[in-house]
Amino acid sequence: MIFAISNIIRKLCTCILLCFTSAFILSIETIALETKSIASTSLCGDSYILALAPQKISHLSWQSRSLLSTADDRQKKLPQVWNDTEILLNSNASHILLGSGETNNKLPSKIQKIELKWGESFETIRSNAELIINSLGLEKDIVDNWEERIRTLHQNAKNRKVKPKILYLSRSGSSAGVDTFVDAAIKYAGGVNIVKNTGWYKPDPEQLIKYDPDLIITSYFSSGYESVEAIAVRNKVIERFIHSHPVVEIEGSLWPCAGPGLIQASEKIAIAIDNLS
Repeated sequence: MIFAISNIIRKLCTCILLCFTSAFILSIETIALETKSIASTSLCGDSYILALAPQKISHLSWQSRSLLSTADDRQKKLPQVWNDTEILLNSNASHILLGSGETNNKLPSKIQKIELKWGESFETIRSNAELIINSLGLEKDIVDNWEERIRTLHQNAKNRKVKPKILYLSRSGSSAGVDTFVDAAIKYAGGVNIVKNTGWYKPDPEQLIKYDPDLIITSYFSSGYESVEAIAVRNKVIERFIHSHPVVEIEGSLWPCAGPGLIQASEKIAIAIDNLS
């Protein structure tokens, strides 16, 4: 009889211990979700949360340690993630910021998904920022500052009496025409995009050197990936063409997409335009 009672008590204690442990783990998970944290799966997403919510970042994208990242040395040590369900679940982030075109329907509903929208304008910055701010419950003062800088750019551009012709050229030899975020940056800086093609395209070297720009924007020249496609660096004809014009280098990290860095890129172009006179 005593043995039977002892066995019952032992099983009861085990059951209580298991219940307590489960409740404790559940409470920890609940606290983790209530304490809002965010993980980004893309370089573009990184640029947004590094500007809007640096204290809430738990993980950055798999590209966060590259030359094209705006993360500082401390932030580059943060764990990295990509759009893999198991990896995202193990991050324990309450919010997942997916890159443009990415989706993940396997994540549980307790995790809030934010999907960046691709765009080619300053309006894209505003709409994507609002998605993140509303989801995380952030203050809008940073975006208000962005809006003020954009208005200043636009007003100064309207006041320019002379609008210089500008050519954009990346390390690969690609350029940007109408309806691209580079085109938007040029317009807001007070210039005119010399390329009239629509969208992103790659002109032949012979076609490229026929342009007569007042200013050339180079990008990814000093912070791009080395490859056989680096025509603008390797082709001597293009190299001489570039060096025969005023040039402003815009770091590739500023505009992997139409993100917050697009404002700074446009401001740098505006300064370069001022220096032409």
